[in-house]
Amino acid sequence: MTELMIALHLRIYDSLEELSTARDSGDFAGVEARAAEIEDLVEIAARHGVDLSPAYANIAQAA
Repeated sequence: MTELMIALHLRIYDSLEELSTARDSGDFAGVEARAAEIEDLVEIAARHGVDLSPAYANIAQAA
């Protein structure tokens, strides 16, 4: 795994955890911010050819 792949996976994982925490506490601004951050990270991954599907295939189901 390249350094970029590792960094993206770690940032996405952290953002998903923060999204869950924000959602559970009713922090709608936090939910919006984390969702936007995740979208940005997924876009960066796509631009650089990083395949996220094996690790995050069920993100859409969780949302």
